Amino acid sequence: MAKKRAKKQEPGKIPPPVPLAMVVCDYIHRDPGSGKLFILGCFSTIHAAKFPATHGVMGIYVELTNGRGKVPIHARLIDANEEREPLWETRDEVEFNDPRIVMQMAFLLGGITFAEPGEYRCQIFACGEFLMERRILVNQLRRN
Repeated sequence: MAKKRAKKQEPGKIPPPVPLAMVVCDYIHRDPGSGKLFILGCFSTIHAAKFPATHGVMGIYVELTNGRGKVPIHARLIDANEEREPLWETRDEVEFNDPRIVMQMAFLLGGITFAEPGEYRCQIFACGEFLMERRILVNQLRRN
């Protein structure tokens, strides 16, 4: 059996953190007393009567670990074929003081408009590398 070799790290390049979770939901609430995050209304499908369709509020919850120092983050929501500009995207930087920390990130997106039914993807990148994605299916409601 062949052994897998560990990837050699480029000198000076920050290794990306390891993704633990990505959840798409209706809302993310932070409890003011404990600071804990509550993920409300998890989903992977949106139904719309007509298109373009605007979805009121959408949350994206992400957990990362094994980060080192300041880590550039890029999150976006795109159509599966990347035929259009991203429906939403953000760039930020998070700081890991210890690689054992689990970093929780909560994004709230308001008024996202889907041009047509189909597959869309929420993606997260760190240090310029793709980490993880979740699919969202946007369906047209059928009238009987």
